[in-house]
Amino acid sequence: PHGPTAAEKHRLMIERANSSTTLGRIAQADDVARTAAFLASAESDYLTGLSISVAGGSFMD
Repeated sequence: PHGPTAAEKHRLMIERANSSTTLGRIAQADDVARTAAFLASAESDYLTGLSISVAGGSFMD
């Protein structure tokens, strides 16, 4: 009997990470890119001294 394969371990790690967020999935590069684009745009010109966590609801106050 052998333990789980690397692929199985990876799949389990992703499932655990997905279940730990409010949105039910881990962030993708596009999630971060859209946030960066918003911050670089005129749409965010009134935001100051703000920390934005792109974490799918993992950290909510």
